Amino acid sequence: MLQRLALLREARPFNTLMSSLKKNCHECGMPLGPGVAKCANCGASVGTLFSDTADPVVDTKRKRGSQMGEQIDHHQRVETAQERANNSVILALASFFCPGIGFFLGVAAIVLSVLSSRALKAENVEDGQGSATAGLIIGILGLIAQGGYVVYVIKSGKLPFFG
Repeated sequence: MLQRLALLREARPFNTLMSSLKKNCHECGMPLGPGVAKCANCGASVGTLFSDTADPVVDTKRKRGSQMGEQIDHHQRVETAQERANNSVILALASFFCPGIGFFLGVAAIVLSVLSSRALKAENVEDGQGSATAGLIIGILGLIAQGGYVVYVIKSGKLPFFG
């Protein structure tokens, strides 16, 4: 083994040998053993330790870093959409019990539920869709209740609870 390595040193510069010993697949980033022609993970051609025509190793750290950033962005968008869906349900329920201001709460609930529903559909996530739908339906019912409250006040001529 040592004789073989000595022959390789004579044939090639030392730094070229070392760079080819520690290879990663340029497609998937998996570490490769010496003398491997194809990646066992993805099947990409990576050349061999002894091949002069081997493809140069592409830096995969940037590729993996951008994939990690995309995953973080995806997770953050999903979390934000789920929070909006939950907040739409809370605002919709509050629109029932807050006379007057309930109109604004109901409209805000509807807007939040539509935004969260669109974001969750765009990310192809089902978790949170139920809350978004509930916020939309309860928000619409809250607006109807507020309309009934206004009709009651106009017909009776007095505010309830204030004599």
